[in-house]
Amino acid sequence: MDDPELPAYQQPSQPIQPIPPGPPVPPQARPLPFSQQAIWGFVISCVSLFVFGFIGAIGAVISSRGFRAARLGQARGRGLAIAGMIIGTVGFLFYAIIFISSHMG
Repeated sequence: MDDPELPAYQQPSQPIQPIPPGPPVPPQARPLPFSQQAIWGFVISCVSLFVFGFIGAIGAVISSRGFRAARLGQARGRGLAIAGMIIGTVGFLFYAIIFISSHMG
C-alpha cells in the first residue's frame, strides 16, 4: 500500500489527473503598421498652410485614402488621417478665399 521509498508526507493521496487543454490561445498579434498615406497626407496638409495653399486639397485626398485603410483595419492612423483631411480642407479654402478676394478688386 505505501511506497517504502517515499516518506509519508510525499505519498500521493490521489492519482494526478492531467489538465484538459483549454481553448487555443492566439499568438501575440503584432500591431498594425501606421498608414503611410495618413502620415504623408497630414504632412502635405500642414505644409500647405505655410507654402502653397492649393496643395491642401492634395493632402486632404491622400489623408482620406489613409483614413479608408484605417477604417478597413489594414493600418493605424485614423486620427492622423482625420487631422490631415481637416487641415488640408481648411488650408485650401483659406487660400482659395484669399486668392479670389485678391483678384476681385
